[in-house]
Amino acid sequence: MWVMVIIIAIATAGWFAVSCASDRSSAERPVSEEEAALLASMRERNLGSDPVALRMTLPVEGEMVVVDGYLNWQVPLLYARVPVEGGEHRLVQAVPGLIAGRADDGAAFAEVRVPEDGWNTRQMLSGASTPLETTLDILASSLFTLTAEEADDPAELAEQATWREEGIIDGEAVDSFRAPIMVATSDQAGPSPEALYSLDGSGDLRRFQVNTGAESLAAVDFLREVEFDPAGLVPVDLLGGPVIAPGEVDGDLAETLAGVRAANWSRSAVVELTVPVGDGQVATGSGSVDWRTMTAYLRVSDGDGDRLLLARPGGFATVATDEEELPEVPPLDGWETHALADENAADSFGPVESLVYRMLEMAAEEPGDAGELAEEASLLRVDESGGEPVYVVEFPVAGDAPAEAGESAFRYHVSEDRLREVEMMSYFGAASAELEYEDFPMVAIPAAVSEAIG
Repeated sequence: MWVMVIIIAIATAGWFAVSCASDRSSAERPVSEEEAALLASMRERNLGSDPVALRMTLPVEGEMVVVDGYLNWQVPLLYARVPVEGGEHRLVQAVPGLIAGRADDGAAFAEVRVPEDGWNTRQMLSGASTPLETTLDILASSLFTLTAEEADDPAELAEQATWREEGIIDGEAVDSFRAPIMVATSDQAGPSPEALYSLDGSGDLRRFQVNTGAESLAAVDFLREVEFDPAGLVPVDLLGGPVIAPGEVDGDLAETLAGVRAANWSRSAVVELTVPVGDGQVATGSGSVDWRTMTAYLRVSDGDGDRLLLARPGGFATVATDEEELPEVPPLDGWETHALADENAADSFGPVESLVYRMLEMAAEEPGDAGELAEEASLLRVDESGGEPVYVVEFPVAGDAPAEAGESAFRYHVSEDRLREVEMMSYFGAASAELEYEDFPMVAIPAAVSEAIG
């Protein structure tokens, strides 16, 4: 989807005359076979390259805004420090389709370090609220088209690309080419929008220019001689966290996963929720999940205020609250109940409720089949916490839609035979429910609420 969004955005902007003015267009010529091969290998070469520092120049309302950043080609991930009004800056992380932002802390960007908290997310382009954000979205999305697992077709580029000029960038001789945005999408109609690519003699991209709808082109200079430690270039949790590499689970891990839900059947845990619910909006929640009675009880805060949430297999109930903490005993009155069987239940069922119900579903009376899980589950990556490995996995729960490895809506963090976190991939980013096992008294649900939600 993000590919189509950026293709449409650039195509709508058009290819202004500034990109092929008379003093340049008269000098243009078809590319040679060697030049077509160089262009064709560029995206594959980028994918195998180390993260790179970059400087973006964005035309915004008649001014040129300079943004410094870093690009991790493999994720792909853009990390940048963006000037905003009043001489302030914001930190930005972008992955295909999503952007996360927070206030600048003054030191993290210079240290190529990503702060852990304070972030919120929005959709690219549709969630932009200023001309600067729109321009940044177009340019960031364009950057994400610059990698590919295989080389492009040099024969096609020989037909579509043109050589424009020679130049010097950062002391390196370059040739500049006008060529299509090289990304495949089956939904695309008509010719691809174009960009300018400046490559040095080794085939490394030194400058990338694209039209964002202004009178001049937006440009990205790749500062390949700048040295830095790229270890911090990891997406924040709201963008899905560290990169995944889906693989098979071994027999031991399959046995562990087979027993996780059955072990939860007699357990309870405290819960901390973080759920992106809109552009720039993150809901938070704290409370408990009690699989002994299949009850979740939480205090949730979002842009609409604070509320208490009770959920059981048959439905859920909410009531506004002005309590600073989750009341130990739920109030008797004021609850708005929603049975899942009701036709209008979906109107009040959002991403918070989706994650809460997935937590409730993480318990079962009997262990799963380890053999089936070995075939169906995927190991996405292995993290570490307190010196212990944390396995980030996917596996289907009854009712889940089929999905390719790495593309499931839910991920599970498992450590020491216990479920530690449930992640949910939502429209506005990755939601998280962190679990800490603890025994506590069963929640006393008001009788009327219990009758309504099961």
